Order: sequence, then structure tokens, then C-alpha cells
Amino acid sequence: MIESISLAGSVAIVTGAGAGLGRAHAIELAARGASLVVNDVNESAADSVVAEIRSRGGHAVAAYDSVATPVGGQRIVDAALDQFGSLDILVNNAGFARNAPFDRLTVAELDAVLDVHLRGAVFVTQPAWRVMKRAGYGRVVMTSSGAGAFGRPSGANYCAAKAGLLGLTASLALEGATAGIHTNCILPVAATEFVARSPLLGDDAERLREVFDRAGGRREPERVTALVVYLASHECDVNGEIFSICFGRYARAFVGLTRGWISGGDEIPSAELVRDRVGAIRDLGAIDVPRSLFDEFEQAAARVSGATAVSGAK
Repeated sequence: MIESISLAGSVAIVTGAGAGLGRAHAIELAARGASLVVNDVNESAADSVVAEIRSRGGHAVAAYDSVATPVGGQRIVDAALDQFGSLDILVNNAGFARNAPFDRLTVAELDAVLDVHLRGAVFVTQPAWRVMKRAGYGRVVMTSSGAGAFGRPSGANYCAAKAGLLGLTASLALEGATAGIHTNCILPVAATEFVARSPLLGDDAERLREVFDRAGGRREPERVTALVVYLASHECDVNGEIFSICFGRYARAFVGLTRGWISGGDEIPSAELVRDRVGAIRDLGAIDVPRSLFDEFEQAAARVSGATAVSGAK
């Protein structure tokens, strides 16, 4: 028998939980025993999810504040503390898109997306973080996107906001490691209203439809939720990692470095020499995966000092 993951006694916040991925996350977390704060600016949608959780015997309250302001973020966290007395789990899921070619992207479209995806994650996580740090325990799940990790056209604002969440995850994972707080990030794909309401442009839209058709029915939000439940649980022992969930394929994503090329001696290499070594610089035959900026420095220093020692021995 498979031992079940229980969240009994936990208190969780899911932002953007009125529909799609957020709704699926909230319902499943509650089904496993967590008390939920269902956050969504769409009051009727949030109320509907709360009613569904309660009809199944769960505990949930709605919070209608926007994540896009520090005041809203604090109020969402306060709802958990006022209603349930603690906070163990935060799933940053709220988001939307404003697609446009880069040369026609407006400041308003840039700010709106950054406000909800990136600043919103900060504004909710910071007050939640203080609570978790005092308690010595917490689980934070960030929702980024393959667009933030790998890019896509006509979505520079969305890609930039989602990429920012990768850096935020890495930083918080390091800060939270000694406080019992684990922060991880997902790159989800599912058939939701979010996808339907933020179509890609031109040929990219057709390409997306063809890919979704090939994947068949493997696009349910619950496929993403399965990983979110694990990352939100006491059993999660990973920290600072990124996971892609795409059509039932679960994979770790990462930022890595090739082994690269080491310039010789103390002389600064010329641009022409770098050009001639681009093949070695880009060679994917061996990969290093730093867990922090300092890991990157240490790995590079070790290779440089090793190469220098070998060179000197000759």
C-alpha cells in the first residue's frame, strides 16, 4: 500500500484559487486535511471554491484582496492567522497575461503583469515568511512557467515576470534553509481558462493547439496539483528546485553551466580567441549545476586553479 500524504493540522493559502490550477490545488490540499485561505479577486469564484471545500467537510475561508499590493498581501496572510491561528503552506498561483509583440508592449501592460506575478509573490510571501520563520517551519510553492525559463514570443512582460520568480525561489531557498522553510517552483502546463483567455499570436497559437491535440487528455490541472501537494507537505525534503509538469511528464528543470573553456595564463584573452573557443564554451558534454552564486564562483575557481597547476607542472 502507498502511504498517504496527510496535511492534517496544516494551514494553507492558495492565491488565484478561484479557478483553474489554484482551484484544483485548494480543493486537494483541503481534502488532505489542510485548512484553506482561498484567495481570488473574483469574489463569487472564491466563494464557490470555499463552499465546495466546506461541502466535503473541509475548512476554508475566502480572501478577496489583490496580491499586487503590500496591503493586500498582508491581509491575505492575516486571514489565515485570524481564522486558523497559523500558516504552514503558501502556494503563489495568482496570475494573468497581457500578450503583445515587444515593440508594441506598453508600460501599463508591463506593470500589470509584474505587479501580479512577481511583486505579488513578494507581497504575499514576505508576511507569510515572517510567520513561518517564527514557527521554524514552512512550505512555499512558486508558480513560474516554461515561458520564464525558456521564453516565448509576444510575451516579454510575462516571461520577465515568471523568470523573476526563478531568482526569487533560489534566494528564498537559501535564506529559508536554516529556518525550516522550503521554497520550490513549478513550471505547469494545463488546460485552464488562463490559457484560453491569453492566446498566443498568429502561428504560435496554431502550434500550441497542435501540441495540445497531440497530448490528448493529459492536460488536467490535477496533474499539476499532485506535485504541489508533495512540495507543500512535511514529506518534501527538496529545497530551491524547479519542476516542469507538462502533459504528465514530471521533470526537474535547472540553471546549469557547461564546463566551458579556461583562458591560459594571466593575460586577458582577445575577442578573437574567445570567438575561436565558442565551441568549447558551448559544449553540453558536461554540466555543473551551482546551488548558489557562491557555488558558481567556487566551481570556477577550482577549475581555474586546477588548470593553472597542471600548466605549471608542465
